[in-house]
Amino acid sequence: MRLVHLADPHLGYRAYNRVNPQGLNAREADVFIAFRSALKKTVQLRPDIVLIAGDMFHVVRPSNLTIQHTFLELAKVTQQIDAPIIIIGGNHDSPRSADTGCILDLFANLPGIRVVHSEYIQVKLENLDMSVFCLCHRALPQVSSLKIEPDTTSKYNILLAHGTVEGVMKSAYDQAQLSRSQVISDDWDYIAFGHYHTFTKLADNAYYSGSLEYSSTNIWSEADVKKGFIEYNLDNRELIKFHEVETRDVIDIRKIDAEGLTAEELNTMITNRIKGISGGHVNKIVRLVIENLPRSVQSDMDFAFMRSIRAEALHFELQMRPPATRAADGSRHEPGTVRTLEDEWADFAKTYDIPGGVDRERLTSLGRQYLGKLERTP
Repeated sequence: MRLVHLADPHLGYRAYNRVNPQGLNAREADVFIAFRSALKKTVQLRPDIVLIAGDMFHVVRPSNLTIQHTFLELAKVTQQIDAPIIIIGGNHDSPRSADTGCILDLFANLPGIRVVHSEYIQVKLENLDMSVFCLCHRALPQVSSLKIEPDTTSKYNILLAHGTVEGVMKSAYDQAQLSRSQVISDDWDYIAFGHYHTFTKLADNAYYSGSLEYSSTNIWSEADVKKGFIEYNLDNRELIKFHEVETRDVIDIRKIDAEGLTAEELNTMITNRIKGISGGHVNKIVRLVIENLPRSVQSDMDFAFMRSIRAEALHFELQMRPPATRAADGSRHEPGTVRTLEDEWADFAKTYDIPGGVDRERLTSLGRQYLGKLERTP
């Protein structure tokens, strides 16, 4: 008995205001291509069941085009394999209010697809002698009062959950985190988690499959992480394979410490770092952080070169951080010991619900500029 476990497609995710030849946001297209690729590989594997562990969409109200394409892709899968598909709601695609309709219900109209997005529910699959217990994100606040345990009358028992397990994420903002004792037990044949975007093993029978593309608020922390989905054998409780999905390249260039450097030396280092990117920087997502950068050196940097890189890359993020400050007692606050206001603003701006028509990237950039000036003001 084999299953496929994928999570966090985040369909409809957009970034960087770059469009592809079809006029679609390039990152939105990337995310959908990764989803389509995962489904195509799933069909080839012909598993007995498919689990989608939440955050199918990036927003509660995705565009009509995103909904249409998703429906067509899932409809195609249901025609090609007989395996049931279980989808649960995540924090991104579940409305806050219980009386608000959820777009995921649309897919329950397709044969073989079951959707759970509002409460903790057991889905019994008689033909597989299996029970899938669905712990969607909206059910997490009631988790302490729930009886989360397998059905002894079923041969196979699976827990499908969307949430943060304590200790997995270094800085999690979820109010309702899951303790390991609540959700991880040898009594389950498999535990499929969604929400954390990095492929992670929690136990021999418990995994986060990770997202299918780089769609989190801090993609730089995942720059070296491969994306994909899990194939698992329930009979011997063994991970068969983590199937990688091709994604857009995300390159976080090694930081440059500008302390003691002249503008000429710094420009040379920047050029060498960018030219050192394997396969080049064109059409990739690239970040370069420069620390301890004095204003006098910054003013003489080769910004024409930076603009050329920005034009050729899908996105080029240049973070320029001022020298560390000294406290009244003379102690030095090293760069990186605390986050700058600019970094805090950038993370906030990426998820803030901005009014329609506002350019998110420009808003983020302007905020960085203003806060940078504030931090450098004596």
